[in-house]
Amino acid sequence: MSKKDAKNVISSYRKKQKMGPYILGGLAILLVVVGIVLLVVYLIGGGSGLKPSFLNSPTPTSTETPTPTPVTPTATFTLTPTITNTPTPTLTNTPSGPIEYEVQELDNCTTIAENFEVDVEVLLVLNNLDSRCLIYPGQTILIPAPGQQLPTPTPLPDDTPPGTLIEYRVRPGDSLFVLATQFHSEVSRIMQETNRYRREHDLKQMEEETDIFVGDILIIPVNIVPTPIPTATATETPTP
Repeated sequence: MSKKDAKNVISSYRKKQKMGPYILGGLAILLVVVGIVLLVVYLIGGGSGLKPSFLNSPTPTSTETPTPTPVTPTATFTLTPTITNTPTPTLTNTPSGPIEYEVQELDNCTTIAENFEVDVEVLLVLNNLDSRCLIYPGQTILIPAPGQQLPTPTPLPDDTPPGTLIEYRVRPGDSLFVLATQFHSEVSRIMQETNRYRREHDLKQMEEETDIFVGDILIIPVNIVPTPIPTATATETPTP
């Protein structure tokens, strides 16, 4: 180290020694001022007044810990509904009149009447069919209501002209003789007019009086036989 450098170090050290008392004195004055300020604040607050925030001790805050209240479980009763089976009413179709039916394969009037539980004679009359029941698949016919009966024939008016031709459908129990008597006609004339009708409609001819069946159509000339006038029987008066 040169002499010049040593001289500078010594000079610097001496300056620091001179400044030391001043620094210590300044710190002492600062402490005194701070003490005076604190004292004034304390006196103004009445000893318990305001304090610097750094002198205030935090006041502990009590925190209440909630005590759990025991809950007594309440039993809940659930009602189970009782299922009651309500019977469903069965609807019974009560036909008020004839219904339409489409003829199927292998159908005939007898089987149709049996299937629908109706009178085959009424079925024939209702559909204007004779005893042969000429029907075909796909044809629509009328089915009578159960229990439906044949209509009662309408009596001929008394003033019906002789020889008037009427169309009559054979009913159970009919015969040509009975019909001839009822309509004042003749068996031969009934067969003659009926066969003419059957030829026109390509139907089988009647050969015997018994060739009629329920549902057959007969053509009857009415009032061709005079109505027999009952003859009074003379009664002898006994002579006393």
